[in-house]
Amino acid sequence: MRRRLLVVLVSLLVPMAMLAGCAAVPTKGTIRSGDRAGQAPDLGGVGVEAKPPRPNVGDMAIVNGFLEAMSDSQAYDVARQYMTPEAAGAWKPEKQTVVYDQQPDSLTRKGDGIQLSAKMIATIDERGEWIPAPANAKADFFFKLKKVNDQLRVDSAPPGAYLGSNQVDLKLAPRDLYFLNQGRNMLVPDPVYLPQTLPSGQAATQLIQELLKGPTSRLGNGVVSAAPPGTEVQVSVPVDLGVATVALNDTAGSLRDPDRRLLAAQIVWTLNQLNLRAKITVGGAPLLPDDPEVLPFANFSQFDPQVPGTSMTRLYGIMNDQPQRIVGLDGSTNVEAQGVNNGPLAGKKAQSFAVTPRGDAGAIVTLDGHDVVYGLLDPTGKDDKEGTFKVEGETLPPSYDYDGNLWVLDRADTAHPRFRVHTGDTPGLTPIATDFKGDTPVALRMAPDGVRVLLVMQTAGTTQNYVETATVQTTNNGKQLVLGAFRPLRLPLTNISDAAWSKQGIIVIGAGGSPGNTKHQVWSVNADGSSLQLLPGSTPDFTPERVASNPNKDTLPVIQDDDGQIHWLSKDLAWVTMDSEKNHPVIVPTYPG
Repeated sequence: MRRRLLVVLVSLLVPMAMLAGCAAVPTKGTIRSGDRAGQAPDLGGVGVEAKPPRPNVGDMAIVNGFLEAMSDSQAYDVARQYMTPEAAGAWKPEKQTVVYDQQPDSLTRKGDGIQLSAKMIATIDERGEWIPAPANAKADFFFKLKKVNDQLRVDSAPPGAYLGSNQVDLKLAPRDLYFLNQGRNMLVPDPVYLPQTLPSGQAATQLIQELLKGPTSRLGNGVVSAAPPGTEVQVSVPVDLGVATVALNDTAGSLRDPDRRLLAAQIVWTLNQLNLRAKITVGGAPLLPDDPEVLPFANFSQFDPQVPGTSMTRLYGIMNDQPQRIVGLDGSTNVEAQGVNNGPLAGKKAQSFAVTPRGDAGAIVTLDGHDVVYGLLDPTGKDDKEGTFKVEGETLPPSYDYDGNLWVLDRADTAHPRFRVHTGDTPGLTPIATDFKGDTPVALRMAPDGVRVLLVMQTAGTTQNYVETATVQTTNNGKQLVLGAFRPLRLPLTNISDAAWSKQGIIVIGAGGSPGNTKHQVWSVNADGSSLQLLPGSTPDFTPERVASNPNKDTLPVIQDDDGQIHWLSKDLAWVTMDSEKNHPVIVPTYPG
């Protein structure tokens, strides 16, 4: 039975608020390497081991050495050797890490010190969240120099640590902390950046400590943790032959069996990023006494945030104003569109179409824009849930989460867009309070967890679009749903037309490169806005306009071009066209979700 959204939210709000404590990251942390690095281009940086200052060196060498030392969160004591005692005492590098675009002319002499002037790429806060910097933000700091015992030293403490863009992958590694959606049936990743080169035991310890602090502000009370307030690791997390032993204090002993399994899922998934298996104890006894001592990862696969299952890879769409199933993308049959001929959607003219992640039901916005009609795609009997509700003004294509909740945003073309959810347990729609600050929503995509929201927005008074994420949370003691924690991705793209969730993070259609470039390309970016790159694969010979995708690892991204034709990225990273002769009717594609 589908969850009753508000009831669950009310019951979980108080413990979640108690868990959202503060932490510190850059003193121990890393940025996720490989799939999520900084947005700045790779400048060929080589990791340099922090070394103390050499005697009798000049001002530029002192500041360069200081920056090299502070770029390594394990070497802050070395970095302090470059400072006067007063500056070293005042310096708080754990406050934040400023990622900047390091260039040969970033440092210049000025008066009695050295001036750093560079483009700011992002900041990493004390919880390890990557926060993209606004387009014109600068990393500016004046390193005042003073002689101590006849040696030059830095006499001005910077606000946190500074990290050159060419050192990000070498120093920091992005990791996900895993929490639970409100239905407690799916894990939600919460990305943070932690140190790159820690031994496995230290990395596991830090990761579990951060997990037990609760979610970052990005997710807030939109997610829950099965760990009761006060749950801690009794000792460090030792690793032996690929097995991490997580010894929790007695606080976790109060958990009921179902909640113990949820906590185990959070820990097992979080440690799996380090290729570690988990052994979890509470007060010396197994957290799950009826399970193997070393918990198999497969025992928690049902919480997968990527939503495995063949239904997620089935493509749907609108053709000739009718909802369709698109078959044959896998090469097993000819590619063709098959009409939805049964149920409440059959015969209805539609402007957009959404399908549940389970592939059993769908919803359309009618062509006249007045109604949303929902129901099973293949009805089975008189108890089938179906219905219609009214919408007004511009209505964005709706979106489903894994629990079958239908999320709808209408009045998009007014000063007050309206965001609502149909939970399936009641005939009406539950309002979600939000404030887009005068900007206009252009596209809405829910993550399967029903917590994270992906939006394409148009800046007020312009024709420029941007991409941001947000989180469904609660206020008023859990009585009111609210869309908040807006995080613009700050992408160096123009002419953005669409975006969708993907297995790598997010796929964006937009133009990059020179300011005057308007040619659309297909980009991949992490959900926090880092590591923007062209989608791997051959260069398409068409102009992308819309994207259909979801987080399932087997889903093939599908692009609708500016002629209305569809193309998909095959598993060998080549673009396949449904109709190279362009004789086929226009299809607006969509995947479940």
